Amino acid sequence: YCFSKESLPISYFDLPDWSKGATYYQIFPERFANGDPRNDPPNVQEWNADPDYANLGGDGFFGGDLKGILDHFDHLLELGVDAIYLNPIFESPSSHKYDTEDYLKIDDNFGDDQLFEELLTAANDSDVKIILDGVFNHTGYDFFAFKDLRERGEESPYVDWYFVKRFPIRKVQDRAMTYVGWNGYAYMPKINALNKDWQSYVERLVRKFDCDGIGGWRLDVATEVDPLFWTDFFRPLLKSLDDEMILVAEFWGDARSLLRGKSFDSVMNYPFKDAVVEYVFRAGNSAAKFAAMTNLYLNAYPPQTLHSLWNILDSHDTERILTLAFNQIDLMKIAVALQMTFIGSPVIYYGDEIGMKGGRDPENRAPMIWDEERWNHDVHDFYKALLDLRRSHESIRTGEYEVIAAEGPVFSFRRWKATDEVIVITNPSREAAFFSPSMEGEFTEYLTGETISFFGGEIKV
Repeated sequence: YCFSKESLPISYFDLPDWSKGATYYQIFPERFANGDPRNDPPNVQEWNADPDYANLGGDGFFGGDLKGILDHFDHLLELGVDAIYLNPIFESPSSHKYDTEDYLKIDDNFGDDQLFEELLTAANDSDVKIILDGVFNHTGYDFFAFKDLRERGEESPYVDWYFVKRFPIRKVQDRAMTYVGWNGYAYMPKINALNKDWQSYVERLVRKFDCDGIGGWRLDVATEVDPLFWTDFFRPLLKSLDDEMILVAEFWGDARSLLRGKSFDSVMNYPFKDAVVEYVFRAGNSAAKFAAMTNLYLNAYPPQTLHSLWNILDSHDTERILTLAFNQIDLMKIAVALQMTFIGSPVIYYGDEIGMKGGRDPENRAPMIWDEERWNHDVHDFYKALLDLRRSHESIRTGEYEVIAAEGPVFSFRRWKATDEVIVITNPSREAAFFSPSMEGEFTEYLTGETISFFGGEIKV
């Protein structure tokens, strides 16, 4: 079949070249490193406090800041990441910063514009992109517009900025009663994204950080925002400023409607995570099911987006991967190996690379461990080895993908580009399995350096 771009069901669009196959590192700033105790919030907790007894919630603080990221920038460079995704950094009373009070101001406990410039300079000098978190579905309770609305009621010029059911504005404990809050939370009132004055405010923010030269935005709860905000305002604005900035939607399901060149470039690829968890950690270890679950989106999304999908294993919203693996290092390694070699862009959640554990929010948000005696060096070395593999093989970053076999628990695929080819074979079951490779020749096993010959017959994996 031959199609012209004009005959496609959607207009052709492409993604920033730098994003194709890039490796990301996600940082939760308040919990990554405390570089400057002078800007600590009140009642800051001991960094190495036992997470089982510390307050890891939104009102618990450890003093993490931008200086801490700068101080440990070498750690990221040694891993070999291409981009850093920062959870929100703007003025907010919480540790998670998703209840923003001032989008135009770096949070006092994190630093200031000058410190952010230093971080961005360090990143740019190392050819590392910085991705910011955009929270445009809701504001904080004390954001200037909602504060005015609470005080002046129907006389406020910001009445149309929010969704008010009736006046006066009222909440009961942490629940929004007379207005719409995200998930009903009082401290996250939902914004009217189509309000032109709100959009003008957002434009000030976007232009400010475009001048700084960031790599793009990750957009929080993207599908809860009116889609016209993205298609008619945000994407056109961003791409007019710098076509190489990336827009990544937080979405947990089938994202084909979001990847049509009208709103987003990529998504947090939760379907990949779900497929890995089902295959590696669940009884049965069905390779055929893994292939089917990943093929659902690989065959549905525009092909030019596949290399830039954010392939996550966990995030600040889920259990950590080692916890999902029942603390079994060998199973975690298989999951990480799939993440690092599969088509897309792997995202490492801070601390996973040293074997940190953690259940659901907020247990997954414990402070980063910097005492190397407490690291799992086996895990750390494995991450570094797999990232070295990505860097040394263009086929893994931007090459083609093809399933070779999905037989019982054995899944095998190849990545290739020109003369470069990598074969991946996994078996997460506790039993040995046999695999009949369709290719022939001699191959070098990457982790051991051993030579493996494929010339017909079965091999044991």
